[in-house]
Parts: sequence; structure tokens; C-alpha cells
Amino acid sequence: MNRLRRRVLASMAGAAALALPAARAQTPAPPPPLRLGLAPYLSPAALLNAFRPWREHLERTLAQPVELLTARDFVALAAAVRAGDYELALLPAHMARLAVADWGWQPMARTSITAEILVLVRSDGPVRTLADLRGRRVGMLDLHSLTAAVGVQWLRAQQLLEAVEIATLPSVNSALHALALDEVAAVVAAATQLLALPAGTPSNHRTLAHLSDIPGPWIVARPATPADTLARWRAALHAFEPDAKRPTTAGNSRLAPLTVADTERVEPHAAFLRRQLAQR
Repeated sequence: MNRLRRRVLASMAGAAALALPAARAQTPAPPPPLRLGLAPYLSPAALLNAFRPWREHLERTLAQPVELLTARDFVALAAAVRAGDYELALLPAHMARLAVADWGWQPMARTSITAEILVLVRSDGPVRTLADLRGRRVGMLDLHSLTAAVGVQWLRAQQLLEAVEIATLPSVNSALHALALDEVAAVVAAATQLLALPAGTPSNHRTLAHLSDIPGPWIVARPATPADTLARWRAALHAFEPDAKRPTTAGNSRLAPLTVADTERVEPHAAFLRRQLAQR
């Protein structure tokens, strides 16, 4: 190889070496994960499994990673929403109303389910009538959840609120374990929540009372999100197709548009939650 050819090749190699970092620098960075906060009504593992189809659908549709997150309880969930720790949040309807009306979040979608609130007791247990609850413990999610708010109002209407001890439990599945172990005499839960329980959750219970229906959870978006981003997220959420082979639950139902007017319908429950949060 003559001297001129070696010089040309060396020059080309040097140019290629210089061009490589430049090419890498021009490669667009991957989009940051979309953080979706979930109301903590099941244990974390059960919750993440129940909403895995949402994560997979959103990742495919939006072409970006999606992180499913939750909080230790509903008070921590409210704090995280107020702090803007999520881009999207699935909240009980009364908390979604607060997020929209008080905290500036945007209404996005609503699960197309209505949940009946039930009072469950052990099938072979000592509680046969409402009167049998007196002097016993009633388990429920923490009092900032919508199911617990309905349960407390029902106990008050039955003149049982002062006659029972309310035991707040971290999840519906842990509440059913407590029921099976006689640690509580009854559990307040939504019928649809019972359809998403992990394997091994005790099922030796029956319904003592049917309470009022509540809307399923709603999805809201963080304040100051650009309009075009909101439109993309809404389109992706509304395009979710539930699995017809699985029970209809919050994580496996069609998602319909949510409006400010929809949130106004649960203002009485939202006012109750607003007062509770103000007392903390």
C-alpha cells in the first residue's frame, strides 16, 4: 500500500471515529415512563396483576414504557396525587372528584362498571343478623376509600356505628383473611373487588347485607399536561378492549369518557372525603 493510500485511509478512519459519537448524540432518547397510580384496594402484587393488561395496552398504543404504582393507603394516595407524582391516576370516584374540582387534574376516563357494596360474614360464623354485629369488629379499607365511606354511613343508618369497632385493613384480600381467622366479624367490600382477588384468598363467606351501588374508579390526568398529550392518552384509554373470558372488573372493563359533570354527581361523597383530609 503506497504512502498516499495509507494517508487517505487513515483520514477516513479518523472521520468515521469522529462521526460515531455525533451519530449517537443524534439518536433520540427513549420517552420517560408514563406513571399510572392505582388506588390501593388490593395487595400490591394482586393490584399490579389485575391492571397488567392496561399497562401492556398503553405501552403498545403510546409506544412508551408504563409504570404501575400504588400507595400504602388512601391518605398516601391523595398526597401523591396532590403532589403530582403520577401522570395518570385511577382513583375512587369521590377522590377523582376532589382531584378535578380542588387540585386541577383533568377528567380522562371512567370504568364502565357499577359496584355494589356488600357486608360479608363467615358462612359458618356466629353473625346471622345485623344485631349480631354489636360488640364485634367490622373490617374495611381505610375511611378515605369510597367503600368504607359507604360502609360507615350504612352503620350509622342502622344505629350500629357506636356499637361496633371499625378495623381498617390494607386490602380486600387481607380483610377476607382476617374474616377467616375471626379477627373481624364482618367485612365491607365492593362486589367487583371480589372478582380480582389473588389465588388463595379465603372464600368461606356469605353476604349479610347489600348496600348502595357506587361508580367504578375513574382516571384523571396531572395538571398542566399539554392538550395534545391529553388527547393521545384519552384515545389510548378509550381504545382498551377488555378480555371477554375474564370477569368484568375495574381492570377489565371498557373505559368511557369522563366529564366534569360526571364528577359532580359524587360531590356529597367528595365533601365527606374533603373534611376527612382537612382533619389530618
